[in-house]
This record gives sequence, C-alpha cells and structure tokens, in this order.
Amino acid sequence: MRNFELKKPRKVKQKQIKMKKISQKRSNQIFLFGLAFFVFLCGLTIFISMKTAVKVNERLSNTAVVETKKETDRTLEQFLDGYVSRYFTYNSQAGSSDDDVSKLNNYYGSVPDVKNQGQLKQEMSVVSARMLTAKDGVAVYRVIYDTKKDDKSQRVGIEFSIPYGEKDGKYYVSGLPWFSPVSDFKADGVEKSSMVSLVAKDDMEEGRRKKLISFLELFFKNYTTSQANLDLISKDIKSIGGATFKSLDYSYFKEKDGKILAYVQVTFEVAGTTHSENFSFELREDKDSYFVEKMDHTIPLDYNKKDDEGE
Repeated sequence: MRNFELKKPRKVKQKQIKMKKISQKRSNQIFLFGLAFFVFLCGLTIFISMKTAVKVNERLSNTAVVETKKETDRTLEQFLDGYVSRYFTYNSQAGSSDDDVSKLNNYYGSVPDVKNQGQLKQEMSVVSARMLTAKDGVAVYRVIYDTKKDDKSQRVGIEFSIPYGEKDGKYYVSGLPWFSPVSDFKADGVEKSSMVSLVAKDDMEEGRRKKLISFLELFFKNYTTSQANLDLISKDIKSIGGATFKSLDYSYFKEKDGKILAYVQVTFEVAGTTHSENFSFELREDKDSYFVEKMDHTIPLDYNKKDDEGE
C-alpha cells in the first residue's frame, strides 16, 4: 500500500487593514463643515417658513382690502344708481316738476350754481343704467333712456359722468354731471364752501373777452358736430354726438404763465332736454385766434383766485 502523506493546509496570510489616522486639524475642519451645513439647513428652513407665512398674510390682507373695496363700490353704485334714475326720469303728467327737482337736489352735497334758469324738460324714462368706472372722484355710467321730441319717441344712449365726494363713509354728488360720446347713502353736512359759486367777475379787457367768448362758442359748436373741425382748434379732445350746443351762460378768464385759463358753464340739448355743464380750459394764442391745450369737465373752487393772493 502506498503511504499517503497528508499535506498540512496552507496558512492564508490575512492582510491587516491599517487605520489611517486623521489629524486633529482635519477633524476640526470636518466638524466645522458639518456644523455650518446644519446651520445653513436650519436657516433655509426658517426662511422658507417665514416667506410662506408672509405670503399667506399678504393674501389674507389683500382679500380683506378687495372685499372692503367691493363693499365701497356697491355702496357708491347704489347711491349713484338712485341719482341716475332720478335724473333721467320725468313725467310732466305726474305731480309737480318742482318736487322732482327737489328730490334730485337731495343727492347733492350743495346744489350746484346753474346760470341758465330756463332749462327744458321732456318726458324721460330710464331703460338701463350701468356703472362703467368709478375713480378719482368721477363715476361714468352707460345710460339708455326713452324720451319724446315733437311727439316722437326716441331711445338715446349716452355716457354720463358724475362727480362725487365722500364724507364719513357716505356719498354725495359734488357738482354738475356731464354727457360724453356715447337705506340712504347721502352724506349730510357737506360745507357750502366745498361747492363752486359762479359769481366772480374777471379783469379781462372787454374786446379780448368778446374774442375769447366767440372762440369758445365756435369750439362748442364743433364739440357737438365735427371731430375734424374740433381737431383744428384743440388737442386730444373727442367730439360728442347727439347733443346740441345752446348757450354759453358764464365765463371767467385770467392769464397765467403766458396762457389763458377759461372757466365756463354752458347749456346743451339732448333729445329736447337741456342741461348745464362746467368746463375749465387752458388756451394759447394761435395767430389771430386761440387753441385749446387742455380741457376739464369741472371748475375748481379757487378758479377766481388772483396771483397776488398766493395762487
């Protein structure tokens, strides 16, 4: 028999893993980096939370403002709806016209000064009235109303601008309205001094005054009839259709900074009914005539203040 020699198992050399020593300086750097990263994460989390909270607060705040504005607009609209309805409703067969005038005047803070006392009234009834805008103290309505002229029925559509004011959360009509192409909310105790009074007389030389009045009468004729002619004597002013210029009832002129300021009240007729409107103009001399640089639909309270009074 062969002798088998058992071989001893070979010893496997185990590779020893040597731990790399980290210096104290490197250890401190790693610690500081980790701490800085942790602080950054905390700061980022706080920033995001604060930003989210601010946005939520702004959203809530804006919602409250919008709701308040809507409520204010509704209150103003309700008040002016009544004024428009009263203004465009007239029945000569039903009661006294003086009573109608009295009810309309209740909407004013102080009744406007109207120079033309011979206003004509025709039968009128509102078909529809809708507020288009209300800003900077002027509300614009789209009004459609039925009227009669020479016993013929007419339906008229206009844009109707109403100056308004507010006192103690209540509203009032602050002056004469004007026509453009196309529970009680009335404020009490509005000062008489807040309404313009057309009684002042200017110092304009009479010959020049007559020339200015002739120019303005020409302007208003073009204002109600011809955009092309109006463009020749004015800047960026749109003519109105459906109205007829009747008379210039009040005028006040003064010079300032090389230009002429004109404040006038005129009477227009729309479908047989007349009404007064106030205007302010800035004029410049143009050869032998004048040119309208600017026009507003109101007369300021201090229109007759002299330069030496601290204008």
